[in-house]
Amino acid sequence: MQASDFKKTQGDLINHWYIIALESEIPTDKPVQRWVMGIPYVLFRNSGNTISVFEDRCPHRGAMLSEGKCINGKIKCPYHGWEFNGDAELTSIPSEGNDFKTRDWKANQVYSYQKDNCVWIWCGSDKPEIEIPPWSFPKIDDGRASKYFMITDFENQVGPLVQNFMDVPHTVFVHSKWFRERSLIKVPATVDVGDGRVKVTYLQPNDSIGFMEAIVNPKKQPMVHTDEFIFPNLTRVDYQFGDYYFIINSQCTPISEFKTRVFTWIAYYVGLPTKPMTSFMKFYTRRVIEQDVEIMKNHVQHLKNFESNTYYSTGADEHHLAIDRMLQTGMKSRSEILKIKYQKEREFWI
Repeated sequence: MQASDFKKTQGDLINHWYIIALESEIPTDKPVQRWVMGIPYVLFRNSGNTISVFEDRCPHRGAMLSEGKCINGKIKCPYHGWEFNGDAELTSIPSEGNDFKTRDWKANQVYSYQKDNCVWIWCGSDKPEIEIPPWSFPKIDDGRASKYFMITDFENQVGPLVQNFMDVPHTVFVHSKWFRERSLIKVPATVDVGDGRVKVTYLQPNDSIGFMEAIVNPKKQPMVHTDEFIFPNLTRVDYQFGDYYFIINSQCTPISEFKTRVFTWIAYYVGLPTKPMTSFMKFYTRRVIEQDVEIMKNHVQHLKNFESNTYYSTGADEHHLAIDRMLQTGMKSRSEILKIKYQKEREFWI
């Protein structure tokens, strides 16, 4: 499959907002290329210092605008020097010199929105049905907390990734000694499916998250743990210890058939040590997510190598089944996912 054909396979999943970059990734003096669903885009800062997003091709002869220059809030094509402003309007054709005449020729601008330090784009061909991205990152206004983004490229698809981020049993193997240890504890869980979400509530207050427990839960409060999938590409993992918390919120942007860029929002509050331990937490969370990168690289091979894939599932896989169903339904018609509603009780050992 060619990269440009990937978007055609996504059905109704294109009609959503996806993060294409963080605002902090876009400098003032040069354009930046990013890919979403097999399509290259160019991002640059316009005269108002906000970020414009075009398809990465000049309408003159198709050269990549991302290889050009940014001058006074405009982007200049590297091939023939055509210039476009932040509204995609053509402002200069050097070969016409002083005879240049204004035309209604425009670069292919896409709908974008800046929010929470993120640049979101609407991937559908029509005007966004929702004017602004509906998602807000948790605890973004909590001044007590330490908060940061991590950007990670995975060799896998959105479906397996969001399932992995909510998968408790894998942590004792993939993240052994870093996040969990096998403790032979039976964990009851409630899986609630509805309103385009899959939420798992773990009913085990005596559960722990390895050596991190001493850091984020020094008062030894009962742990309240929930994992949630928000259609079509978000996960939110919450660990609550009384007034203290540790939240991992991931937005997965499909880049191509087997590549996904994940924007992970980390927010935590553990009292006085919160800010001093930020450097350690950035090291720790990067180490854990890189372990997921490796196991997802392993996992994706069967998707590439085999035409048919059938899985065996136990009670611990209930959220996998729910997310698969929601994504398959949403690909055909995102409105149909709102009809999926049920609750199940499950148990598994960790």
